[in-house]
Amino acid sequence: MPQIIDTTVQVELSADGDPRAFVWDRFEHVVIGQPQAVFTRTRWWENNGTPTRIDTELWRVDAARGGEDQHRYDLRHDADGTWVLALDWG
Repeated sequence: MPQIIDTTVQVELSADGDPRAFVWDRFEHVVIGQPQAVFTRTRWWENNGTPTRIDTELWRVDAARGGEDQHRYDLRHDADGTWVLALDWG
């Protein structure tokens, strides 16, 4: 079962715009393999006002810090440019 993290992180991007690494809790987590972009539809009608985006951009990545075991994470890229570590899949 995934653990909800929901905290802002700094993300380093590759030349293609894919996440390469992120800093969480002062530690760099390096992405291993190819990240997977996933887009989910937001419930824009439940928010007041006009939406800036209809889809939420998520990236599912496998990453590890230092010599530790890798984990699967979901990174969310918000409309304002902020990156959020949404889930730790373990």
